[in-house]
Amino acid sequence: MNLFLMISAAFVSFGTGYSIYLLYRNKNKLNNTPGILISMVIAVITGLLAGSIMGIISGETFLTVGISMITGFVVGFLAGHPAGILSILMGSISGLIGGINGAILGLFLQYINPTILLGILLGFYIVIIGFVIIYIQVATNNHFSINTEELSPFAIIAGGIVLVSLFLFMYSSDIVKIPGKNDTTQAQAASSQVAAATEVNVTGESSPRVKLLVNNNGYTPNVIRVKKGVPVKLEITNPLDSSSCLSTFMIPDFNINQIPLKTGITELSFTPDKTGEYTFSCGMKMFTGKIIVE
Repeated sequence: MNLFLMISAAFVSFGTGYSIYLLYRNKNKLNNTPGILISMVIAVITGLLAGSIMGIISGETFLTVGISMITGFVVGFLAGHPAGILSILMGSISGLIGGINGAILGLFLQYINPTILLGILLGFYIVIIGFVIIYIQVATNNHFSINTEELSPFAIIAGGIVLVSLFLFMYSSDIVKIPGKNDTTQAQAASSQVAAATEVNVTGESSPRVKLLVNNNGYTPNVIRVKKGVPVKLEITNPLDSSSCLSTFMIPDFNINQIPLKTGITELSFTPDKTGEYTFSCGMKMFTGKIIVE
């Protein structure tokens, strides 16, 4: 997966960089409306892909959205700069929108099958940026020409049918693991199924170790009583696969954020430095538990 993310990032960097290079090289021929539209297309598709990649890699919402917004804005600014101030404005706004949507999409993709869906997005990116490069070459070079009327609408429809069929095939097979389909996690959340309250009290222990079990209904135990100032070790057993929302764990109040839970046992530790009730949850906050600090 890491290799595919690197390849995707390299494609996006090259495609976007080359497109912007062509815009600067031919800025005298691509001003006004063509320049505005091209800058918007480049900014939106780059922001979408860049945000998706960052969301899959990071998993931390604030950081991912922030970096994606900045990336989309910068790409839109650079793409619009050769064509003037209006192009800069439209490109920057488009980049912001693309970056935000891409970040949100990437954060959700990490819970299903990021490789397949990122591959589909990358395919759209290559097609769109390819058309942008072709358009720039045709519009700025008398030696190139293209007649869109020669493209049969039936060929386009057939291509769309093939893509939809491929997507449906992956959806119905084991290639794409969908949480709501494979381990019923989302279906149970939607029907408001909540695990029965189970509590463990380690306030009397000097070196408390809590064994936490992850299951389709949430966490067992889901109420943990601890002593203020005493370090606590969590031994989290996760029998589910990485497609589950429950494969990510966090206790924001104690600086445990978006920790991936491998299939098996993951050990974490924290020191409750303040009394009160605090929440632990999965990455999407669909399943929660409570830590009571006395």
